[in-house]
Amino acid sequence: MSRERRAVIHAGLCVPAMAPRVLSLVIGGTAAVLLVPEPFAVIGVALAVLGAVIPASLGVWGTAAVIALAQLAHAPDAADWHPYAALACVHLLHVVGAIAFVVEPTGTMQVRVFARPLLRWITIQVPAQVVLAASLALSSSGTARSSWLPGVFALVAAAAVAVFVVVLLRRR
Repeated sequence: MSRERRAVIHAGLCVPAMAPRVLSLVIGGTAAVLLVPEPFAVIGVALAVLGAVIPASLGVWGTAAVIALAQLAHAPDAADWHPYAALACVHLLHVVGAIAFVVEPTGTMQVRVFARPLLRWITIQVPAQVVLAASLALSSSGTARSSWLPGVFALVAAAAVAVFVVVLLRRR
């Protein structure tokens, strides 16, 4: 007598494997429409569509570049929400685009695939947003020292990231 044994695997909450591509399209398209001036917003949306359809084209990173470069058209203002949203969206596009780049579009994937990258995204966003706020506040103040202080803040942020990386490497 032979009995069939079947293994039951509980994978947890799953979503279609197209989710990273759809997320990159939604985030990139929305950010391009809201944060980029009109003629360049169309380019950003087109690159987001291209990146969602063919991740190997690196269209998502093109959308991120359009969003980031569009911020140069505005005067620095610490009270404006656009630079903060642009920083968060550009980095989030990188995270989601990288996941879309490696995940095959067919089948399903576990939702927890997003957990570690999003945790790292939040870990980096908190100090990056603080440095951006300080840089914008000092750049818009008009003082003579405000021209070199954003560079100092960038160096301090780079040093903090280097210390963080060294600590992570020592743990391994």
